[in-house]
Amino acid sequence: MRATLGQVLGDGDGDVSGAAKSGLSEIEVLRRRCAELEAKAQHLDIISFFAASLLYTETDLDDILWDVVNNTVSRLGIEDCVIYLLEGRGDVLVPRAAFGPKGTVARKSEDLPRIRVGEGIVGQVAATGELARIAETRPEPNALAEEEEERRSELALPIFFNDEVIGVIDSEHSEPSFFTDARVEILRTIASMTASRIGRALLDEGLRRANAELEEQVAHRTHELLCAVQRGEELLLNILPRPIALRLQAGERRIAESFDSVTVLFADLVGFTERAAATDPEALVELLSQVFTAFDAISDRFGVEKIKTIGDAYMVVAGLPTPRSDHAEAMADTAVALLEAVARVGEKIGSKLEIRVGMHSGPVVAGIIGTRKFAYDLWGDTVNTASRMESHGVAGRIHVAESTYRALRSQFCFEERGEVDVKGLGLMRTYFLLGRAACPADP
Repeated sequence: MRATLGQVLGDGDGDVSGAAKSGLSEIEVLRRRCAELEAKAQHLDIISFFAASLLYTETDLDDILWDVVNNTVSRLGIEDCVIYLLEGRGDVLVPRAAFGPKGTVARKSEDLPRIRVGEGIVGQVAATGELARIAETRPEPNALAEEEEERRSELALPIFFNDEVIGVIDSEHSEPSFFTDARVEILRTIASMTASRIGRALLDEGLRRANAELEEQVAHRTHELLCAVQRGEELLLNILPRPIALRLQAGERRIAESFDSVTVLFADLVGFTERAAATDPEALVELLSQVFTAFDAISDRFGVEKIKTIGDAYMVVAGLPTPRSDHAEAMADTAVALLEAVARVGEKIGSKLEIRVGMHSGPVVAGIIGTRKFAYDLWGDTVNTASRMESHGVAGRIHVAESTYRALRSQFCFEERGEVDVKGLGLMRTYFLLGRAACPADP
C-alpha cells in the first residue's frame, strides 16, 4: 500500500484534507513541508554551532564577543554586527566587539562611539529590554546621528543576564525586511546563549580580578611583614650584640655566661651637667647624638661591643660575647680614638668638649635581663674597677690600673700617675695611657 502524504510528513490525515481544501497539490504541500524542515535543520545547525563555539571558546571576554559577531556575520549572512555591554554605573553602552560594515572588513570596536542608555535605537533597547526590528530604515526618529548611514534593515536585541539587561546585539543588513521571524528567533537564541557565556566570563573575570587583588594584598602584606621583621632584627641588633640577638631569635630565653678575661671601658663627658642646664634641649640631644654616633663608628671599627649609654656616659667591652686574646689592645686603640673623636666634635660645634676615660681588664659575668625590654649587661669587679677608673680620672686622659698597664706597656706608652685613693677599692697605683707613640723603655 502506498503511504499517504500525511504519513510521510508525520502530520496525520488532517493535513491532506487541509491541503485539498486550500487547493494545494500534494506536491506543493510536500515542498513547503520540506522547506520548513530544512529551515528548522539549518536553525538547529546554527544553534549547535554557536553552542559548541561558546562552550569551547576562550575565557577572555573580548575573544568570546568577537567570536559571536564574527560567526553571526558568517553563519547568518548578516552584513554588520556589533555587541555593546553596559559599563560604569550601567548608564553607558560600550562597543566591545564588531564586524563590518556590510561584511567586507573587520572593524575595531574601539572605533565605535559609546552610547548612553535611552539614546538612539541601541540605547532604547538597553533601557526598555525590548528588541527593536526595523524593516526599512532611514530616517528613524530614535536614530542617533552616527546611525544615519545608508541601510535598510536593523535588529537590536537585548542581552539579559540574571533578568537584567547587560548589553545589546545590534545587527544590520542592506536588504529590506531581512530580519524575518525565523532569523529573529535564531538571534534571540544566540543572544541568550551569549548572555550565559558572558555571565560566566564576567564571573571568571571578577574571580581573576579578585584573585589578582588578593595576591597583590598578600604580596603587600608579606612585604610589610618582611620589612617589619627586618626592622625588628635591625633594632634587636642595635640593642644587643649580634651573637646574642641570633640566640634570642633561635628561641633561647635565659642567656648568662662567665668570661675569664675581657676589657671594659667607660667614657663620660666632662661638665655635662652644667652644660645641660644652660643648653636648649634639642641642641643638647643633637650634641649627644653627634658624640655617640662617632663613638659607635669607632666601636665598629675596632670590633668592640657597645653595651649601653647612661646619660652622657658610654660603656663598651672587648672580648665578649666572642672571646678574643687582644681585647686589651683593641680597647686601648678604641680609647685613644674616642679622645680624638670628641675633640673633632667640639671643633665642629665651636665649643670645647672633653671626656674622662677609664678602662680595666678581668673576668665578668654577662647576660640578658628583662623579658619585654631586653638589655645585655655586665657584672663583676672588673666593671666596678673600670667605672672607678673613669670617675677618678682626669679630663682628656685615659685612666687605667696597674694590671692594664703591665698588659699593654710593651705596645703603648703610659704616664705614671701614682697612688690614688679609689672609692671602695682603697689605694691603687694607676697610669694614664698615652697611645702607641714610641716611648722610652721602662727601667
